[in-house]
Amino acid sequence: MKTKHPVRAAVAAVAAMLLAACGSAADDSNGNRRADAGPPRSGGSASVIQTSEPRRLDPALMSNDLGTNALVGNSLYGQLLRTDAKGGIQYGLAKSLTTSDGGTTWKLQLRDGLKFSDGTPLDAAAVKFNWARLADPQLGSQSGPFAGLVTSMTPTGQTLAFKLALPVSHFEAAIDQAMNWIASPQSLKGSPQAFDGKPIGAGPFVLDSWTRSGQMVLKKNPAYYDAPRPYLDKLVLTANQDSVQRAATVKSGGADAAFANSRSEAEKAGLNVAAPKLGGGLFMVFNSRIAPFNDVRARQAVAEAVDRAAVLKTLTPGGTAEMPKTLYADGSPYNGDTTLPTYDKAAAQKLFDQLAAEGKPVRFTLTSYSTTEGRRTVEAMQSQLNQYKNVKVQVEVLDFSAAVTKTVQKTFQMITTGLYPGAHPGLPLYLGLYGKSPGNLSGVVDPQMDTALLKGLAATDEAGQTKAFQEVGRRFSAVAPGLIYTRYELALGYDNRLHGVQLYGNAAIRTDTLWVSR
Repeated sequence: MKTKHPVRAAVAAVAAMLLAACGSAADDSNGNRRADAGPPRSGGSASVIQTSEPRRLDPALMSNDLGTNALVGNSLYGQLLRTDAKGGIQYGLAKSLTTSDGGTTWKLQLRDGLKFSDGTPLDAAAVKFNWARLADPQLGSQSGPFAGLVTSMTPTGQTLAFKLALPVSHFEAAIDQAMNWIASPQSLKGSPQAFDGKPIGAGPFVLDSWTRSGQMVLKKNPAYYDAPRPYLDKLVLTANQDSVQRAATVKSGGADAAFANSRSEAEKAGLNVAAPKLGGGLFMVFNSRIAPFNDVRARQAVAEAVDRAAVLKTLTPGGTAEMPKTLYADGSPYNGDTTLPTYDKAAAQKLFDQLAAEGKPVRFTLTSYSTTEGRRTVEAMQSQLNQYKNVKVQVEVLDFSAAVTKTVQKTFQMITTGLYPGAHPGLPLYLGLYGKSPGNLSGVVDPQMDTALLKGLAATDEAGQTKAFQEVGRRFSAVAPGLIYTRYELALGYDNRLHGVQLYGNAAIRTDTLWVSR
């Protein structure tokens, strides 16, 4: 962990502070930079277009990436910590995270004097309450598998000592992605309606107003721990499911920034862009618990039957989305010589015919979220697959809430989700692919993959991690838990008026660093 190198960490911290003070980087974590715009200016407001609005403001029911609720969650709740593109740790509400035994026993140290926006203290007991709540299966949080790794927690003032069910060398990745947002325990004990009307967090902004299917207006939290941040007085969020319309609105001056499906899409629209390189991508996961995908041949056949390049031409204007060839990011040593399954129409038809001859023709429903791009994707795949003999595919498009419910309950046959290995792939891949993990949506159980996942999760040296993750990649291609069809970079396209754009982790975003030129 980075904490093993205190001198290096101190130098990095000083560099980060200088960079923030000068405001010279559009995104200091992901290599997206532009000309120096001078020091940050306080005041003003910015408008950002999301893909969709959250159904609730409960941090346990939101997801921390640009494609979902990162703007809202990071504004209301801030972050305990952040991981950068190289896997280093930057601290927020927390000031340290250490392990004493290689990844089983941990200590999270919060900053002194932290307060929620209502003036009540944010201490280790509040973190314990939120993490225990995430792990409660009754809540149905998508963050549950991450928090479920914690077996015990002991809060003492601003210190939370906790233990994990198994050694995880980089547990900061779990906090960053799924356990970062802490709300007031007292406010969470009230009614959902009361909480959504006045969510209590310790982030840079507080809720001013929210009109469903309209604007969400966030105003500066004067009690934020990291003054003079946030620089903005107000952040206005709206939603639009059409990527072309989002980009056009920013280009015409109707908004300062918008979510984009990829770096190239934002650049083609003439916008500045911030986008991490995470590996993985959008993932059509097969449910192996039920037919037809309880037979590996059906999974392999569909993976080979889909012409992903043709699908991507319908996904974004000009077919600008990237078609991945490997599980991990391009150039990663974890890829080794393994590639993802490729389009092979003849091989796919042969497998479909074998299954039909055994009385198992491939018939299933393909489920997607109700975004414009999601609908285009599943309809393009349906059109391709229905051209094969012994195959029948139906399409189901659901709103965000219904799709999440179907995903969590694992009642789908094939559904859109995401698989993003990131800089530290051990935990995301373990939770998404390990046979007994509650986050294993496919339900595929492969002993060889499980062994490699556990080795990669616990390894503290690069050689051990590389060997383990290369084996995971080989088994992933062999057992076909799903189809990764685009890198889907989860980019933010923004105009020249907006500055201080900083992404972290798996395409999450800070909002306390944003500022506007006047």
